[in-house]
Amino acid sequence: MKNWELLINQGRDAYSEERFNQALSINQNAIEIALNLFDNVFELEPERAVAAVVISYFNIADAHIALNSWSSAQQALEQASLFLQKQFSCLFLSELQQVALLHAASHLRIEWASLIQKSSAATHQSPPVMIKEQQAIQKYNQ
Repeated sequence: MKNWELLINQGRDAYSEERFNQALSINQNAIEIALNLFDNVFELEPERAVAAVVISYFNIADAHIALNSWSSAQQALEQASLFLQKQFSCLFLSELQQVALLHAASHLRIEWASLIQKSSAATHQSPPVMIKEQQAIQKYNQ
């Protein structure tokens, strides 16, 4: 996880310095590491494992937003959603694992809402592509 943390910090630095393409590339590397380590870390530190994956997806979405690539930002959040859905479908989850996934789902709902708001403000309309985000928000509110 140290390599992931290093990449996340580098991505944040690139983003804060408005090097959005570099931030995107760094965070794409971070998600690969987080996904590769997930199964091993999820067993012992579920909150940390889930956070690593969803934070990486959120950072990718943020870089796309900064680049005004709304559909790519949406895809990043959809990937986070699919990841969480896959984990929720596991039959044997500990209470800590369930809590970690629910915590991440709550944050994902906030990210969807933020994307919708930013996209609507930037385009002065509610784009058709945002329908999936609204459906995802409704799903996680149930």
